[in-house]
Amino acid sequence: LSAMVGQKDAIATVMSMMEDKKGFPHALMLTGPSGCGKTTLARIIKTILKCGDQDYAEQNAADFRGIDSIREIRSRMGLAPISGQSRIYHIDEAHQLTKDAQNAFLKMLEDTPDHVYFILSSTDANKIIKTIHTRCTEIKLAALRPKELEELVKKTVKNFKEKIPCPLTEEVVDRIVEAADGSARKAMVILGQVLM
Repeated sequence: LSAMVGQKDAIATVMSMMEDKKGFPHALMLTGPSGCGKTTLARIIKTILKCGDQDYAEQNAADFRGIDSIREIRSRMGLAPISGQSRIYHIDEAHQLTKDAQNAFLKMLEDTPDHVYFILSSTDANKIIKTIHTRCTEIKLAALRPKELEELVKKTVKNFKEKIPCPLTEEVVDRIVEAADGSARKAMVILGQVLM
């Protein structure tokens, strides 16, 4: 969590969940604009919950949006973890699930085994049915501020300085930050293009 740039409120929420005697919620909803760190936070939560790589399933609902995808998860979710203490199903762009798929998913949330956790990520959470909202603990992420994007770019350059042919000027960093428009992912893509 300490390595994540920005998102102080989201990080504070996750830390309070770690300290909660009731344990970590079994259904999380990560909401916020594209490229703000939802997938990164999901992978950090994977580490917190001691979920091995083989037990972490990440699906993009833009590609797998129907009820069959949800049925497949349901058929496997009772299996014990292979390489860790938990199994996590992360559904990215969850608002793109069909209504039938969302209703099928709702039934899984009502009967989740102790070792299973669901993470829904969405840039448009209003399209997710209310009954799923009420069963999920929402963590809101925001677009990164210019200072945070600048920190991210400079931190990345510092970590890979031996592989970077020439130092970046402040002007180039400023232009990357401006073009990224609050998106950490976009900033990293542009930085990669600049350094190629």
